[in-house]
Amino acid sequence: MTSDGPPSVISVRRSYSDVPNRMVHLFLQEAGARYDIARGFRPFGRLNDVVEYFGGACAYCAVSAPLVEEHVVPRNRAAVGLHSWGNVVPACAPCNRIKGGGEWRTFLATREPDGAVARSREARIEQFALEYRYAPATDQLREVVEGLYQLADSQARGLIEFALRASASALDGLAL
Repeated sequence: MTSDGPPSVISVRRSYSDVPNRMVHLFLQEAGARYDIARGFRPFGRLNDVVEYFGGACAYCAVSAPLVEEHVVPRNRAAVGLHSWGNVVPACAPCNRIKGGGEWRTFLATREPDGAVARSREARIEQFALEYRYAPATDQLREVVEGLYQLADSQARGLIEFALRASASALDGLAL
């Protein structure tokens, strides 16, 4: 998008997804807290709580760079990963960015060419999930998440339309 013209239709369409995606993100965070409590854990809090488990390094590449939260099962409407114990691991920014919303085993296999090293890291992540009993049944949750996404999208579009109508005279005055 340039500063001398209107945004393209493509960029406007993409920006509409920001609200429902954020709603799904927040829902999966709250659902994760309830899942943690149901399993007898306090709700997941900070990355520092799990960094030591992975030796202070990225769970995928073992680099000791600054670390960020990485959801092994992505926290999005397709994967329905929860923000909870057993699903949040430390990752370096490059691994977090490259993996994105992808499947972690596939990412790990492409990230680490040495099969033995990749299997070792995969086993460590699997052991972590097992220790925290991370195995949520997400089939019904997936339906709820999809409904939430659709509702949030519809509501966001309605609110934007309302705001545009309510501010029509002010918007007309901008061109003066």
